[in-house]
Amino acid sequence: MFFRITGSLWIMLGIWWIMRPNNLKRRFTKKLKRSRRKVLFFAIIVMSSVFFSAARYAQGIVANIFLIIGALTILKAIFFFTSKGAGKAIEWWLKKPLWVWRLWAGGFVLIGLLLQMV
Repeated sequence: MFFRITGSLWIMLGIWWIMRPNNLKRRFTKKLKRSRRKVLFFAIIVMSSVFFSAARYAQGIVANIFLIIGALTILKAIFFFTSKGAGKAIEWWLKKPLWVWRLWAGGFVLIGLLLQMV
């Protein structure tokens, strides 16, 4: 039940951000300021634990996808928490056109659909 609720939330956020990618871009900019990196680090670690626990309950290729996403989110958290190059990566993302942000929001919808399958 937890994964269905989480998946529904991801789907709703993804659809909202597909329609309004500037909101996603603004949220990304706020979350990645220097002062909020510790909070972001904690949130990413929590989300990776959700993916790892979803992989435990899923079967087949869906479980492998959740394991890969969980591992990548932990690597992302470590990179953004420890790296000085994270600022350059943030600037790189902020320069991307809106269709890239919509594509990223579509990834949220896909992850939400995968969570619905658990």
